[in-house]
Formats: sequence, structure tokens, C-alpha cells
Amino acid sequence: MIYCKSILAVLASVALASAAVNLNVSLGDSIKPVTHVATGSLYGLTESLPSNIEKDLAPLKPNVFLNPARSGNGRQQGIGGAFLVAPRVESIGAKVQIRLADVLPGWPYAFKNMDHWKQEVTSVINDKLKSANKNFDGYEIWNEPDGTWKDANGDFNSVLWKQTYDLIRKMDPGAKIIGPSYSYYNSSRMDAFLKYCSQNNCLPDVISWHQWGSANFVNVVESVRSIEKKYNISPRPFSVNEYSSEEHSEEGCPGLSVPFIAKFERYGVESAMISWWFVPLPGRLGSLLTSNNERGGGWWLYKWYGDMSGYMAKVTPPNDKSDGVDGFAALDKKKGFASVVLGGNTKGDISVNISGIPASFGAKVNVDVEYVVWENKDKAVAGPTLVESKEYTVSDGKITVPVNITNTKYGYHVHVTPIIPQEPYDPSTGKAGTAPTELPGVLQVENYDVGGQNKAYYDKDEDNKGGLYREDMVDVVAVDENDALKGYAIGYTQEGEWLEYTVNVKTAGKYAVKASYATSSENTGIKLYVDDKPVADNIMFPQGADWSTYNTVSATTSEISAGTHVLKMEIVGNYVNVDWLEFCAGEKCAEEKPEESTKSDSGEAVAKTDSSQISHEQTSFIRNRTVMGQSVFGMCKTNVYNVFGVTGKRLGQVSLDGVNIAESLKLAGYVPGVYLIRHVNGGQFYRVGFSK
Repeated sequence: MIYCKSILAVLASVALASAAVNLNVSLGDSIKPVTHVATGSLYGLTESLPSNIEKDLAPLKPNVFLNPARSGNGRQQGIGGAFLVAPRVESIGAKVQIRLADVLPGWPYAFKNMDHWKQEVTSVINDKLKSANKNFDGYEIWNEPDGTWKDANGDFNSVLWKQTYDLIRKMDPGAKIIGPSYSYYNSSRMDAFLKYCSQNNCLPDVISWHQWGSANFVNVVESVRSIEKKYNISPRPFSVNEYSSEEHSEEGCPGLSVPFIAKFERYGVESAMISWWFVPLPGRLGSLLTSNNERGGGWWLYKWYGDMSGYMAKVTPPNDKSDGVDGFAALDKKKGFASVVLGGNTKGDISVNISGIPASFGAKVNVDVEYVVWENKDKAVAGPTLVESKEYTVSDGKITVPVNITNTKYGYHVHVTPIIPQEPYDPSTGKAGTAPTELPGVLQVENYDVGGQNKAYYDKDEDNKGGLYREDMVDVVAVDENDALKGYAIGYTQEGEWLEYTVNVKTAGKYAVKASYATSSENTGIKLYVDDKPVADNIMFPQGADWSTYNTVSATTSEISAGTHVLKMEIVGNYVNVDWLEFCAGEKCAEEKPEESTKSDSGEAVAKTDSSQISHEQTSFIRNRTVMGQSVFGMCKTNVYNVFGVTGKRLGQVSLDGVNIAESLKLAGYVPGVYLIRHVNGGQFYRVGFSK
């Protein structure tokens, strides 16, 4: 009987071990906007590293870096001073937290006296106040006072903290003050600090400490909130200004980073910085880059994080107070994707139960599951590995995606997108539904097919940096001539990005190709494919003056058969704008620039199109006539005009009296700005605008 019980116990144990663990993702529950709170690092940025900000840093959407107030001889750090690194990252939206204690040399810090300290701090504050850079996050007064402040210097709270706090408030009253930055969390120590601060009017704006291991983080949060309540302190934001696995060799490890990021997002951490355990290697983004400045496995996990936009969605792990499997997720309805990143100290099958999938995603969605490997901090990783790309039927807004965690050091990614058939883009409606572009003919490159990422196009950056014409990931920019909107082009391009176009080749044969481009970069160009087969050598573009002066270059394709095909244009090199491609039967296109009938000033061809949307070709001939609250020449009095946004979307109608356009637009409810208007019966387009 005992034997039978033992067998049953073993069987029950096996069944329990084989059961999938549930990770629940509620896309319908927004916990906060996406701000990439955990993408910072301690000394992960220096004045020279990473050397390529756009390539190795911008894709991660870095939040806040922690850097020494001063660096160089006689300072705690030899490189990476805050005023040296802030200019490098201001343009990509990153901020720099100033560590004041690093003005001093030594470890522990060689503190002389308060007069010397105040002189140093005053100098730093003055430099910050006169700096042209405005991306400073705040002042961290001291670092790890539980180990670096000597009792011989006096009481830390009353001597160092209070007096420095008052000095900052006097000189830079609006600045954020961060502390106490303990080397690890101790509830008694934090209690004494916050009690003193609450009684002496020197509470930090942001409470900070260093977190080693993710398992205890939730307990720490609960402890801090309890202390705040005890002393009637309003809840403060948190800055975890150093975090890492307890095993320092695992700094930046993807699987171990996931529970940290998940809990930081869930509990409203304002900023978090990966640690710096490898002292000879600053500027490696907390070991996301290898010692040779290559991308490690952790870099790719934080790239998934950086690609998130919209809002962070609610994720419920099996055990929030552990370092076991956890995840963080985002939903961007506008861009049409949901992203879930998971990992942690759990191996085996994970059921990722996703609910709240928007109805706009449709009855079926495509799900990509991928993972990124990690061996050690100095092992470069080429990129994630795709496990599967599969269609899922959505039931009541829900799907369940199985993910098998084979290694706790790996990170895993679930990417959900609507299933959109690849079809030609109709510029008159902004949707699919038009006929394929006919070749020979002119192909406007911004009119790439509908279908989305990895189907109709591939764009490395999910941000739409151009922000014009179409609402997806592809960067579309304006083409101007003499300050008039002439049309649109593809911009902010990167090596390997591509766009596809459904085309109808009327006649088989070789084709001459003329491309309109603008670039100030060297070694840029395009490569053309038909049905995924190359049809021309790389078409390289000579370096131009800038990204607004367009030139043309010509090439010849190999034989292309007649019929319907998919043409792919792949970007060679980085940062080239491409406006249009002209395909001509024979060996050469005409020297003059191709003109479409819709570019005529008569507006005849335009009048035949759907008035609900101005196409690219229509907007290309709009006159440059911006009228600030004045009448427009040629308009009829007391007449009705269609009103369009500058991207061509029809916004409504307005009755114009021909005397005060601004007043007419205001009365119709339009906000100050620039609009395109045309009489309801067709004819000339006009650009009009008004201010408050």
C-alpha cells in the first residue's frame, strides 16, 4: 500500500511538472503609457561610447542614464561626465541623471568637509543652469551612503543630505532631487531616512535604491509605501538607479532582465539603470554591448522593449514575488500590433493567455514567436531566432500562445498583428483596392502595398519619423519645391529595409529604370527584385548636397516577364530619400522628368477622383498660397468648399464668404493650423491657414 501511494505521488508530481504555467496578458487594461523606464544604465554611456548613437542606442529608446557630475583627474570616474554625454543623446530623447558624489575621488569617497563639498556642488549646479542641454533628469545627491559615508564626517541625514538638499533648492528650485541611493534595500535604514526628511522638509522628489535580484522587488515596494504612509508622506516615484542579477556575471542577461522590467513597469518605477560591475568597460549599456562593442543577447531583448509603443498592458505572472517567469506587454492600436516579452527563472511550457485583443485586429491574427540566446556578456548575438509565424483565430478577444522556455537565460517575444492581405495601395482612399501600377510607367514609392510589416514592407524602426501621408511604421517625408508641397518620398531609411509594390508588366523585356533620390550619405542606393528574384545590380546613388535636393540616376533591369508581379525595392546603405521610380521599355528613359496628368494646373484629372481624399498626385500641384485670415483669389463668395488636412485627408466642409477665411474656419470648428481647400464642384486647390 505504501508502494502504491509512492507511485501515485510520483505520477501526481510528473503531471504537475508537465502542466503549462500561465502568464496572463490583458491588452484591454492600460497600466501606463510606454516610456521605456528600464532602458538606462550606470556609466553605460560615455563621451565616446557607444560610438554610433543612431545604430546602437537610438533603437533601444533609452530613458535615463546615470553619469558622474564631473569626470577626469581627481574625480571618482575618469570618463563619462554628465555634461559631456548629455549632448550626445538629447536628440533621441534620453535624459541624464547627475551623480553629485562623483565629483570626489576615491572609494569610499574622499570627503574633505562641507565647505569644499558645497563649492563643488555649486559649480555643478551653475554648469547645469547655463548648459544649452535641457535633458538632465535631476541630481542624485550621494551614492550608497550606507557604505561610502564615514561616521567621522557626521550624521549623513543632517550633515550631507539636508544641507545639499537646501543648496539645490535655493539655486535650482525646480530640479528633481533623487536619493538616498542605498547600495541595497534595508527597511530600518529607509525608515530612519524618510522620517528625518519628513520632519526636516527635505524629502527627495524620487526615492532611489539599488536592486540586486528581482525576486524581492515587490516586497521592497510594499515596504517603502508602508513607511511613506507611516509618516504621512505622499507616494514618491521610484528610481532604481542600479539593478542586476545577484550573479554579477549575468549583467544584461535577457532572461534575468525580464522580471526586472516587468515589475518596474507594473509598479510605476520612473527610471531604472542597469548596473556597472565590469569597471574597465564603461559605455557598454550595462553589458548589452560586448567588450568589443558588439550587440549581445541582452541588446536584442531591450530592442524588443524599445520597439514597444502605445501603452503598457497589464501582465499577471504566476508569482509576482519571485524571479520566475514574468512578462511585460504593450498595445499600439494605431500601428496595429501587440508585443509581449517574457522570460525568467522558469523552464518549460508557458501558456501566454492574451485577452482584450482589439476588434479592429479582426477574427484572425498573425503571431510571431521568437527568442534570443545568451551565453555570457561578451558573446555577440546576430539577432533573434524565429520559432514560428502562425495564424490564430480570435475568440471573444482572446488567444493562447504556447511558448517553451528551453533556457532561463534566454528572452522570448510574442508579436501579434492583424492579418492584412497584401494588395496595391489606393492613394485616393488611403486603403487597399486600386489596380496594380502599370509598367512601363511611374511608381511613386510612398504608394507601397497594403499588408504591413514583414509582408508589404520591412522597417527597422517602429517609430514613424516622417509622420506624413500614411499611418504605419514606414517613414514618409515631404518633398518641397520653392516652399510648396510637391509630394512625398520615403525617408530615414536604413540598410536592408524594403518595400513591395504589386505591378502589372504590360510588355515582357528589359526595362530602363530612372530613380529620383536625395541623400548626403555615401554608398547608398537601392536593389530591385521581381517576385523575390534580383532584376538589377545595386543601383548606387552619388552623394548629393542634402536630403531635400533631388537628383536622378538610371539603370537597366534584366528580362521581366509580362503579367502581374511583386516588385521589391530594398535599401542599400543608410539614409537616402527615394521619391519615385520610372520604368521605361527599352534601354533609356526620356531625359525630362516624368509628368503625370494630375500634375496639371488645370485640375481636370483631379476632378475625376473621389473627393473624400486628396491623393499624392493631387497634392503635388497645390499652389503655394498660404493665406493667414485673408480672402483667396479666385474663390466665389458665399460658397461651399471641402476642407482637407495637409496629408490629404478630407476633414469636412466650410462655407466661405470670400472676406474672412479664418473666421469661417473658426465658426465651423476648425482649430488654428494649415489646411487645403477646394470648391465642392472641383477646380483649384488652395493652401490656407490661420493662427489664434
